[in-house]
Amino acid sequence: MTKLKRITKYFGALFAVLALGMFISSQALALTCKVTPAKIPISLGYHGTKVKITGEGLQAPDLIVQIHSPPGEEHLKYKGKAGGIFWMKLGTMTFENVPGVYLVYSTRDTHELLSPEKCAELSIGFDSLKNKAEIKSTLKNLDRDKWLKEFMKFKKEEHLYLEKSGVVKVDQANQTYELEIDWPFEAPPGEYDVEVFAVKDQQVIDKAEAKIKDQRVGIEEILSHMAFERPALYGIIALVVAIIAGFGVGMIFKGGGAH
Repeated sequence: MTKLKRITKYFGALFAVLALGMFISSQALALTCKVTPAKIPISLGYHGTKVKITGEGLQAPDLIVQIHSPPGEEHLKYKGKAGGIFWMKLGTMTFENVPGVYLVYSTRDTHELLSPEKCAELSIGFDSLKNKAEIKSTLKNLDRDKWLKEFMKFKKEEHLYLEKSGVVKVDQANQTYELEIDWPFEAPPGEYDVEVFAVKDQQVIDKAEAKIKDQRVGIEEILSHMAFERPALYGIIALVVAIIAGFGVGMIFKGGGAH
């Protein structure tokens, strides 16, 4: 009986060691994601910044990195001919279930890496975004494809939507990756999701996530808080600043004309 207990204890300890080794090994190989800087300060004079996304534990030859804000509503005004003669703004179009910011980077074109069905399943890429988007408008006979195309064109011109391939650097020997991007200064303050998909043989075999926080600091934060919490005071300060600025410009032109 004692011998049996010893054997049982021995195999139990051996199993625990093997399980621990497998756990440590799996943890060591897990894909990681690090964003630098993770917090982007928006101060007076801010005009965008560089953001670096790096990671380890890469077990695939390709990567897709997408950065986006939570889905929400976007409003755009549309133009048309009033009475069939004059071009003017006729109303507002609301796009629902769309992110305000959507940036996609990859080692190769996403259509080469994943099937349309897989992209739709994992919500990766612009096609997936368009499929989920909804439009509300008073416009009759709404052409959904046309207006989604116009919406995405507008967002791209604002540098808030982007799809770019061949920019993620992969070091398979060291199982690491690196991506450096120009963070759009047009991006509003908020928290953004960073999703990294490791792709092999048209399958996502691993995924890592992180966050980017875009926040106002200093005078920008004070003015923003004042605009929402004390709008009357904010309006008075804005008016005073405008008067002083106008007076200053007038003095400059007056001084220049005297010479």
